[in-house]
Amino acid sequence: MLRRLGALCALFGLLSGAAAAQGWQPTRPVEIVVPFTAGSLADRNMRAAAPLLSRELGVPVAVQNVPGATGYNRIYRAAPDGYTLGAGDPVAQIGLALVQPQPFDVLRLTWLGHWSAGTQTMVASARGRVQSLDQLRTMRQPVRCGTFGGISTGAMQCALLGRAFGFPVAFVSVQGPPELVLAAVRGDVDLASLGPSLWAQHITAGAVRPILSWDAERDPRLPEVPALKDINLANLADVTVIRGVAAPPDLPASVRDRLITALNNVVKQPEWEAFVTQARLERNWVFSADYPASLGRAQQLLQENAATLRGAF
Repeated sequence: MLRRLGALCALFGLLSGAAAAQGWQPTRPVEIVVPFTAGSLADRNMRAAAPLLSRELGVPVAVQNVPGATGYNRIYRAAPDGYTLGAGDPVAQIGLALVQPQPFDVLRLTWLGHWSAGTQTMVASARGRVQSLDQLRTMRQPVRCGTFGGISTGAMQCALLGRAFGFPVAFVSVQGPPELVLAAVRGDVDLASLGPSLWAQHITAGAVRPILSWDAERDPRLPEVPALKDINLANLADVTVIRGVAAPPDLPASVRDRLITALNNVVKQPEWEAFVTQARLERNWVFSADYPASLGRAQQLLQENAATLRGAF
């Protein structure tokens, strides 16, 4: 009897150890909330990742577009049980919180990592008043900069460049990134800043002109376009778009770690590589329990420029 009891205890220990090694395992569908419009890069990232993440987790994964603060608040208010994830740009939300109060604290979200920390391309509309980067230094009339979601990362970049170059800024708000592309093509804005893949065909067509890569170094996809280092503003490079993945606050470590493992496996899949290649995206993804600490530099930079952002908006 004692031997049987000992054997059963040993077997139970092995099964418990195996379960602990595997960690949390979902038993129902996972929802990904995208607080951006359909067709945006955040949306495309999540829709490309969803079937791969479903395969990793063994449950269906559905993507829902809930644009703006409503979407972020839905992620923030969800139960911290692993069944709600969200796309998000923490840098943009940190900046927005400096300009107007938000119903959530973006840094309290459980940031799991990002698909990419993007190099933004600032373009001038061929139908607008700005012809070149140098011309901006002499502009005295307000330069129309596109924004969405209140204050987008690209809009913050425009405000910071205006402060450095001395030109006034007037913001034109649209629904989301696809609409901002259209606004630049039509000449409804003078400047707009988004990921280069969204501008590619319009640069080729001559509808917009790339004038600045928002990164310290030049973007190899647009090697002829100057970067922040070329105009002695490399310190502003941390104010860039983060195509992040978040979960609600207070997510248990076991759930967090299981999701991080799954996300790291997603980016190893050939389907993900094909998507990144086709979309010409950066390959600087990172998913880690230590990821939230990396947002500190951008937070400090934006706080140092809070007066500029408030004045512009």
